[in-house]
Amino acid sequence: MHKMNAKKSADYCNLIENVKNKYRKNPIYTKNLTLGWCDLRQGEDLCQEINLWTYWQGRDYAKKTPHIKYMLIGQDFGPPEKEEIKGTIANVRKMNDGIDVMFHDKVNLKARDSQTDKNIVGYFELLGKNEIDKKKYPDLFFCNCNLGYRRDKYSGNMTRKILANDAAEIKSLIDIIEPENIICLGLDTSVVVIRTLIDKKFSCNRVSELIGTGEPYIYGETYIYPVAHPGYWGTSTRGEDNVIADWMRIRK
Repeated sequence: MHKMNAKKSADYCNLIENVKNKYRKNPIYTKNLTLGWCDLRQGEDLCQEINLWTYWQGRDYAKKTPHIKYMLIGQDFGPPEKEEIKGTIANVRKMNDGIDVMFHDKVNLKARDSQTDKNIVGYFELLGKNEIDKKKYPDLFFCNCNLGYRRDKYSGNMTRKILANDAAEIKSLIDIIEPENIICLGLDTSVVVIRTLIDKKFSCNRVSELIGTGEPYIYGETYIYPVAHPGYWGTSTRGEDNVIADWMRIRK
C-alpha cells in the first residue's frame, strides 16, 4: 500500500511558494513576450499547485504523494485571461474551493484553442489512460517546462533560453516526484529537459533526430520520451503514423 511521503509533500509545497514568489517579484519582459504569475483577481491565490496544468492531472500531489507513472511536460501555459474565457479557470477556482470538478468541465475540446488538449486526450488512450478529460488518474502528473504565464498570445516568441528560466525548479520537481516516465512535448521542451537533467551541452534541431530509434533518454530511474508537439504543426511535421508509434512505444 502506498503511503504519503511527508518530505515529498513539504518539498512540493515549498517549491510552489518559490516559483510563485519568483514570478510575482521578477516577471520576464522581453520585446515579444511577457511571463508573469497568474493572479487574475486582486489578492487571488489562483494557482495552488506547481502549474495550472497540474489541475488537469496531478492535483493534490501534496496530500497523497502518489507514485507517478507518466509525467507530462508541456512548453508553457496559455494566457490565463484567455483560459478564463475558455472555462478552465472557473474549474480551477471550483477545485480551490473544494468542489471536485474536472479541468475541462463544460469546456469545448473541439474548439480551435483546445486542439492540443483534445489530441493529448487521444494520445493518452494509447497509454491505456482513457478519457483523461473526464477522470483523474492518481499516477499522472501534468506540468509545463516554463512555470510562468503568458500575457496576450497563446504561442510564439518562446526561446530555449526563456523556456529554461525554471530549469532548476523543474529539476527539483522531478527529483521530488521521481516519475517512472517523463513525456516531453515538442523539440524545445525536450531539449531543455535533457539539458537540465542529463547533458548541459545537448543540442538538437529536429524532432525526428531527437526521437531517433525511440530509445528513451535516461535520468536515474526515469525514462524520458520526447514526442512531437501535439498541436497541428508538430503532428504534421512528424506525421500522424509516427506520432502514434512514438506514443505506443512509451506504453510498457
